[in-house]
Amino acid sequence: MIAARILPITADTTVDELARVARAAHMHLISDGHRVLVSPIVPAGFIKLAVKVKCPQRAHLESTPCAA
Repeated sequence: MIAARILPITADTTVDELARVARAAHMHLISDGHRVLVSPIVPAGFIKLAVKVKCPQRAHLESTPCAA
């Protein structure tokens, strides 16, 4: 039997932090379109989220807002 683990997710938690926690715990980052959860399985109705980690310089440039 697999024991359930509840991982705290707050409004300030980033997707990168969630992906790192999920990977370290050998779990999946999943979503049903409304919620994002960390789970050991991917239940019906949920999809596994893929997170691509970019180099820090490129990620910083892409988070810069565009001038409108």
